[in-house]
Amino acid sequence: MSCDWTALRRREYDLRLKVNALRRQLYPGPGLSDSDALQDRLEQAEKELAALELERAQAQADDPSRPGRIVLNAPEGGGEDPYATRGHDTTGLGAEAVLRMAQVPTAFYHLFDRDHHPLVVHTIENVSDRTRRLRITSYIEGYSARAVDTFEVAADATVTLRQLPTLFPRPVARLTELTTATLNISIEDLQGEVELHRTEPVRLLPRTTAPLVVMDPDTGRWQDLSPYLAAYVTPNAPAIMSFLRRIADLHPGGHLDGYGSVDDVRNQVKAVFEALRAAGITYISSTVAFSPEDGPSTQRIRLPRESLKDQAANCIDGTVLFASLLEAMSLNVALVVTRNHAFVA
Repeated sequence: MSCDWTALRRREYDLRLKVNALRRQLYPGPGLSDSDALQDRLEQAEKELAALELERAQAQADDPSRPGRIVLNAPEGGGEDPYATRGHDTTGLGAEAVLRMAQVPTAFYHLFDRDHHPLVVHTIENVSDRTRRLRITSYIEGYSARAVDTFEVAADATVTLRQLPTLFPRPVARLTELTTATLNISIEDLQGEVELHRTEPVRLLPRTTAPLVVMDPDTGRWQDLSPYLAAYVTPNAPAIMSFLRRIADLHPGGHLDGYGSVDDVRNQVKAVFEALRAAGITYISSTVAFSPEDGPSTQRIRLPRESLKDQAANCIDGTVLFASLLEAMSLNVALVVTRNHAFVA
C-alpha cells in the first residue's frame, strides 16, 4: 500500500508543476491572457489534479505505516512497533500518537486551537479490568512549553486526547530556515511508572515561510491555512505606528479620523498609497520558500516592519503592509488571495 500512494504522490507533484506552469501562462502579470484554449487546458489539468489528490489521500489514510503515525506500544499478540517493550500484554494499556502536521508553520501556529489544528492526537486503550489514572505530556524540545493532560481511563475503554504545545516566541523568532526539532511524548501511570517515553523528529518552518496549506499525515489531506495570513497584519508594531505620521502629512486635512464620510475614507487610503510610494517601496518578487511538503502554495512573506525597513515588497508583502497601516488607522480590512495575486479590501 505504501508504494501505491507514494507513486501517486509523485504523479500529483508532476501534475501540480503542470498546473502552475499553465497558470503562469494564463496570468503572466499585470495583463491577462485571452487564450480560450489555454483556459480549457488549465481547467482540465486542475480537475485531474483534484481527483488525483483525493485518490492519493485515500491511499495514504489506508496505509497503517503512513507518516505521522507513532505506535507507542504494541497491541496484544505481537507488535507493529519493534521497539515497544510495554503494552496490552504487560501493562494492559495500548497507545497510539498521530502527528497531525507534516510541518509546523510557526507563523500561524499561535493562532491554532487544539480542537481544529492539534499537533498530536493520542489514543489510549485500557484493556485491563480496572480504571487507570494517566498523564500524557508532549513538547518540542527547546521550542515549546509542555502540554499536559491528566485523566482516567475506565476498564475496557478508549480515550482520545488532542495536544497543541505552546511555542516559545523567542526561539521561534530566531528561525530563518527550515529546522528539525525533537518532539517528546510520554505516558505515565500516576502510580509512579512511566508507560512509555518516545521522541520523534518534527520540522519547524521559519516565520517567514507561509504555507497556505499543510499536510495532515493521518488523513493525507491538505488543510487550508489561508485564513491565517492575517497573522502577518501587525497594526500595533512600532514601525507601523510611527509611519502613520507620514501618512497624516499627505492627507488633505492633515489628520486621520478613521470612518467618516466616504470621501474622507478614500482620501485616507490614498494617503497611505502616496506615503508608501514616497518611502521608495520597490516591488521585489522574493517569494521562494523551501518546504519539505510540496503543497499547493508556500511562499516567503515579509513582516510589514521588514518591508518598510528593506523598502521592498511583493504582492503579499505589500498587501499585509497596506492592511496593517489601514487597521492602525481604525479602518477595517480584508485580505483577498487569488490564484496568482493578493490585494487589500
